[in-house]
Amino acid sequence: MGKFINIIFIFFFCFFFSSLQNPIFAITKFDTKYQVYYKVEENGNTKVTFVINQKNNLSVVYATEYGISLNETRINNLKILDEGVSIANPNVVKSQNQTIISFPFANKVVGKNQTRNFTIEYETTDIVSKQGSTWQINIPRFESNESISEQTAILSLPENFPQPAYIDPKPDIVNNNTYYFSSKSMANKPISAIFGKAQYYKGKINYQLQNEQSTKLTKSITLIPNTSYQTVFYESISPMPDSVSEDQDGNLLAYYSLKPGQTINITANLNIQTNFQPNSPRSPISDQKYTENNQIWNYDHSAFTTPEIKSLNNPKAIYDYVTNKLKYDYQKINEAGTVRQPASDILSNYQSAICTDFTDLFVTLARKVGIPARELEGYAISDNQDLKPISSKIDLLHAWPEYFDKDKKLWIQVDPTWANTTKGLDYFSKLDFNHIVFAIHGLTPLEPIPAGGFKNANNKEKQIQIIPSKEVVFPNSTPVPTLTPDKINSAKLTFKNEQGVYFYGQAEVVENSYLKPLVQALIIPPYSKAEITIKTKPISFFDTNGSKSIIIINGQQHEIQTTTEQTTSPFFLAASGILLGTITLIARSLLLRKLKKRTSLHR
Repeated sequence: MGKFINIIFIFFFCFFFSSLQNPIFAITKFDTKYQVYYKVEENGNTKVTFVINQKNNLSVVYATEYGISLNETRINNLKILDEGVSIANPNVVKSQNQTIISFPFANKVVGKNQTRNFTIEYETTDIVSKQGSTWQINIPRFESNESISEQTAILSLPENFPQPAYIDPKPDIVNNNTYYFSSKSMANKPISAIFGKAQYYKGKINYQLQNEQSTKLTKSITLIPNTSYQTVFYESISPMPDSVSEDQDGNLLAYYSLKPGQTINITANLNIQTNFQPNSPRSPISDQKYTENNQIWNYDHSAFTTPEIKSLNNPKAIYDYVTNKLKYDYQKINEAGTVRQPASDILSNYQSAICTDFTDLFVTLARKVGIPARELEGYAISDNQDLKPISSKIDLLHAWPEYFDKDKKLWIQVDPTWANTTKGLDYFSKLDFNHIVFAIHGLTPLEPIPAGGFKNANNKEKQIQIIPSKEVVFPNSTPVPTLTPDKINSAKLTFKNEQGVYFYGQAEVVENSYLKPLVQALIIPPYSKAEITIKTKPISFFDTNGSKSIIIINGQQHEIQTTTEQTTSPFFLAASGILLGTITLIARSLLLRKLKKRTSLHR
């Protein structure tokens, strides 16, 4: 809505003086009612109308001027009516992330309980944003120094709007596509809403690897991974990597062998689906690893011993502290060579912060009280550089933190930077569809390098192209199992994922004459493989036909023909050969002795 900054009014002293006027600030001398209408058009443009009713509480006070501070910067077609009289040439001052409108009233309204009705109307594209098939609506919280007796917000949407995925706070009344919010339901909170189930993006990422050594090297690039909030589908990676694997943080790494002096240019084409609700974690986490102190997240520094910081003991309190403590520096964001500073220095330089500073301070304070936390670095879709700033000169565009909720057993992403720059929009209880993770920094604050950082110093071109797209059907991956002998009493079962999507599921080994039963959960990244060891039973050498081994993957049955040759490990064959040879030599020796003895008897 807006922050009402002042009402200038005049005291009337009628005691001994006929009409002495002095301007003073005493906003509590009025009772004010607000009705704010937000009418959203099909293109996302929003017509905002403030209908304001102001009542004098004192007979000696009346207002002569009004001012309002709005958290929108793109404002057009401003119209102001005071009791039906148009106010010409209001004073409009735009700053980095707000617009201040002030104007004198057309007429005097004098006397206790006398009321004034006026309207402020404008159009803006800052409230509603569309990305692909989803819409996001953010209405800043209502802030005022006045005595507000009533406030109502009415949000009207086009008929073809998708179904809401999230609305907070909940409206009092919903009538078709019109949502009504009262003072009670808003509770001095911003109104945030997301319409649509998921958002899809099409991406093209370029990488460059170079071997400046005189020997062969293996290097890796960081592909965009799956996370709690996003799913990826790689249409192609050219050239294909030698191997792909995940690290402990869940980063997706592709490895390439480079000859001496060789340079490889790699292009990954992919689709990304971002989700509103986080998914369950894929594996248990280690509290110790994600609460450790290090050179960036240095909570053991004396700067973190103040009573104010000691009182921060939960994620929401830490989020609020970071959001309110730091001041975003719009000049620093595009400065070349910005050095990442320890969290203790961030507290000292709190008036000049960018997204990494907001993130590092949150992670540090969370870890200090035993809350697992880590940094996410990636791409953010912003429709307003003032309210949601990102770097325009480089590919590494945004950073934000996530913490592990031990009750929900989920990694929860938050964005204190954008909460700060949007003047209080809620990026704690929910995120949007516009954050795409490139790299996860948990075990170390600096590695791996995200996409966009793999190029030589002379390459000034942006390496990342991500645009909203229509819904994409992601393929299902069904890894093909192969069975190879391992040791005497075991075999190795390999699952190869040849698709450009992750495989999540379960493999079940059905017991037979050779294999013992096993149930194993599997996570296989794109173009990767997983191996599990299973116990085996002794098999007869006379069983030349072998048997069929049945492997069930996510309910789908696969048959593997196992023969004596397949199920006997090389070690066992070698050992058997040695044993058979030994037995043969012993038998031959015994036979020769027996023959020699017989020959002696016949003499």
